[in-house]
Amino acid sequence: MSSSASLATAAAPAPRVLFWLVGACLVWAGVSWLASANLDGYNDMLENYAWSQPLRWGTHKHPPFFAWVVGLWFALLPQNDLAYRLLSYANVFVGLLGVWALGRRLKLGALAPWGALLLLWSLPYTNLAGKFNANSQLLSLWPWAAALLLASWQERGWRGAWFSAWLGLVAAACMLSKYYSGVFLAGFLLPILVHPDGRRWLATPRPYLALAVFGLALWPHLAWVASHDWAPLGYAMDQGGGRASWRYVARFALAPLFYWLPAWLALCLVWARVQARHDGTPWPRLAARLLLRSWWPQGGSDVLFWLAFMPWALTLAFGVAGVVELSTPWAIPIGYAFALLWLRNLQQQAPAAADRVRERLARAWWPVLAVVLLLGVVAATVSALRGDRGYYRPTQDAARAIVQEWQARHPGQRLAWVGGDWAENAMLAFYAQPHLLTIPGLPDTDIARLSALGDWRRDNGLLLCPLGPVATPQPATDCQRQAQDWLAARGQAPRPHVLRLQRSGWRFPRPQAWAYAVYDVDAAPAHASAGQDLEESLGQSPP
Repeated sequence: MSSSASLATAAAPAPRVLFWLVGACLVWAGVSWLASANLDGYNDMLENYAWSQPLRWGTHKHPPFFAWVVGLWFALLPQNDLAYRLLSYANVFVGLLGVWALGRRLKLGALAPWGALLLLWSLPYTNLAGKFNANSQLLSLWPWAAALLLASWQERGWRGAWFSAWLGLVAAACMLSKYYSGVFLAGFLLPILVHPDGRRWLATPRPYLALAVFGLALWPHLAWVASHDWAPLGYAMDQGGGRASWRYVARFALAPLFYWLPAWLALCLVWARVQARHDGTPWPRLAARLLLRSWWPQGGSDVLFWLAFMPWALTLAFGVAGVVELSTPWAIPIGYAFALLWLRNLQQQAPAAADRVRERLARAWWPVLAVVLLLGVVAATVSALRGDRGYYRPTQDAARAIVQEWQARHPGQRLAWVGGDWAENAMLAFYAQPHLLTIPGLPDTDIARLSALGDWRRDNGLLLCPLGPVATPQPATDCQRQAQDWLAARGQAPRPHVLRLQRSGWRFPRPQAWAYAVYDVDAAPAHASAGQDLEESLGQSPP
């Protein structure tokens, strides 16, 4: 093929692209595990696991789909940090396949796989994806929803009905992952209305089949929410302050640049360099033009532009209106179509450079991943030598020691639940006792009742209060004070069992001791529990 051949028609071997995608995701999973000796500082990943034990139709904060994914994943794989990182990047891999499928539906030819590959040079699909939570779950769902939208309006007959049903299911999965997906789905309306094929689609039964499947799939969750005081919807509504927070608006407005900056700069600058050598145009002027035009729409009915633009624009509009206080991590899934947009626009602006750019990107692929691996080693080394607290926190060792010591204190008995500091208390279930029911705070709170706890008084439990590094004597934490007051009010001993642990070995050259306070909550005798049930049914307060 000549050097002037179009990248949009040049064949990109699918097995090679799949190999690159799998290799990159495995490298990033390993780097994420190596550089972070624990899961994440906000305990989002432990929280996910807590919500997956057992699987349910809702939680006190979020809809449940990403917790279902975690539960199903660990039904097959061992419960450890590396397996969790593999889940994070398996999620990325599924999302990139969705971007590829979207590119094919947009008839971009060989640009489609490169639209997926380039996203692996952006922050949301690499280092930010290492923390699996509600935001990163959308990386795998939004591209497939967009691809299925196009499939539904492009196909006819039973194939159109099939893709429409899948569109409804995947759209429901988006909403069941994060209510923010409502903004993404609302963004479909404009590309549907501006494109003739989209308008014709509205006159067929297919969109209404998708809506019916969407509603049926959401119904059990909505019924659960209605029967549990609308808890997750209340949490979502609390994210709005009623007025615009301009600092957060500005940060979200710039998110497409700083989240996708490496991929965008690499593509546009390399493209400009190759094209400048071809036609003699001054490189700085050409680079500036391509950087700007890479985001440009191709007319008012440009479906790709509107799919890429609408999630960012609608979210920003809600932030400006004060409906929500924007959070920068919400931008993690919005750029699924950015690379496809850049590639298509650059192909049209400077077609002569297409093949050479593809060759350079291919040659750079493994060297870039080698640099990523090296940087992971450097990051781990710096954290170890600097003594970073998050790196040295002995979460796994502490979880196993806490469960073992509880069993030693209660031989032959079963530990049924753990409360206390949410969501770090989920470490017991993840690392030491699978399926241990984990609840937020104290077991008799309204939030705890959403955890399928049942009658907690008939089972043994414990309250866990992490105390942090043992450097100097620390005052009692809020968790400790609440646990002690609660136990004393119920006639149980408020004395904690304090464990001190530290990590050691070649990865931890500067050991730090960490402390954990554990409060045993013994099961009430059967007759006492029955009496308390009777008193509560009569509207009396228990002693």
